[in-house]
Amino acid sequence: MLANDSFHIAVLPGDGIGPEVMAPVLDILNRVTEMTPGLRLRFTEAPAGAGYYRETGRSMPESTVKLCREADSILLGACGLPEVRYPDGTEIMPQVELRFIFDLYAGVRPARLVHRSHPDPGIDRRAVLVHG
Repeated sequence: MLANDSFHIAVLPGDGIGPEVMAPVLDILNRVTEMTPGLRLRFTEAPAGAGYYRETGRSMPESTVKLCREADSILLGACGLPEVRYPDGTEIMPQVELRFIFDLYAGVRPARLVHRSHPDPGIDRRAVLVHG
């Protein structure tokens, strides 16, 4: 692996199905790390989403924005709850807010295949992609 194969990933599980889906995603990424010599992934979880808004009146704390700014990548789960809206009726969408904060025009998902020839039949290589 290359010298820059150590990544800090900000994990924002989100709302609803987001945390439910995030758990197996992190399991898969940890398995990929175990199987890939030299690859190191460090995950730091932070709050964001409609649930956080319902509790605090904000879609995410400044500490989440700071974490996202310092991380190499952001892993974002589904965000939003149908019954939680801003006063103007729009949905709570921290993913869009992060795009504005970081001056991004889209949620681009670059990826590369890891261990193309890995013989482990327990992993579907078509589904194992890591930010490149």
